Amino acid sequence: MVSAHRISWEKLSWPQIAELDRDLTTIIIPTGAIEQHGPHLTLDTDIYNADAIARAVAKTVKNQRVLVAPPIWWGTSPHHLGFPGTLSLKNETFTKILVDTISSLKPHGFYRFVILNGHGGNIGNLTATVSKIGEELGISIPALSYWQSIIDVLVKVGESEIGGMGHACEMETSLALYLRPEDVDMSKAILDMPHQPTPWSCIDFRQPGFLSIPLDLKRDTQAGIIGNPLLATKAKGEVIFTAAVERIAAAIEAMGELKKSALTTANY
Repeated sequence: MVSAHRISWEKLSWPQIAELDRDLTTIIIPTGAIEQHGPHLTLDTDIYNADAIARAVAKTVKNQRVLVAPPIWWGTSPHHLGFPGTLSLKNETFTKILVDTISSLKPHGFYRFVILNGHGGNIGNLTATVSKIGEELGISIPALSYWQSIIDVLVKVGESEIGGMGHACEMETSLALYLRPEDVDMSKAILDMPHQPTPWSCIDFRQPGFLSIPLDLKRDTQAGIIGNPLLATKAKGEVIFTAAVERIAAAIEAMGELKKSALTTANY
C-alpha cells in the first residue's frame, strides 16, 4: 500500500509504484539550475525553489495523487559561466535528460506529467523539449515556470523599479528569506541594475521586454545580480510562495479532470 504522505518518487518501492492508479497520478519534474546567484545567495537557488514549490503543490492537490520526481539540478546556464561555481548543461544534454526520464516512465503506463521550472535560462529549451516529447513519445506535457503563474502578485508586492526582479533579485531573495534564511547573507547583497541593451530588452519577471538579447552576467553586471535584492523581505517571500503553490495546484487539479485522450497524441 502506498502511503499518501509520501510524495517523493524515489522513496517508493517498485511494487508501490506498480500499484499507482495511472489515471489519478501526476508526476512533477522540477527543473532549475546550479549557477551563481550573486554573493548573497547559494548556487542551488533555482532548483531549490522549483523543488520546494513542487513539494508544496503535491501536498495541496486534492483530486489526484501527485508525486515529485528527483529534481533535474542542472540547467542551461552559459551566461553565468563567468562566475565560479556555475554548472551548465548543453541544450541537447538537458533535452536528453528530460526525454530519457519520460521514456523510462511511459512504458509503465504513466502519462500525466508536469515540468515545474525555476530557471529562466531553461524556458526556450523546455518549449522545444515538450514539443519533442509529444512528437516522439506521444504525450502532451506542460512546462511552466513558477513566476509566470503569479505575475500580478509580483507586480503587487514588488517595490523595486522595473528591472529590479531579474536574478538574485527582490523576488528570489525574498523567497530565500522565507524558505531558508540561514542560506542568505544580506550583508553581501547589493543593488545591481545592469544597463539594458535597448528599451525593449528589459529583464524583469513582472514585465520582460520582447527583444531578448542574451546577457553575459560577468560582462553585464557588477556581481552577478539583476535587480534589487535590498528590497527583499521574508513577508514578500511568503506571499510569492503561497500564491505560486495555490495557482499551480489549481492548474494541476484542472488537468486531473482531463481524460487520457486529451493528453496523448492522436497519431501515436
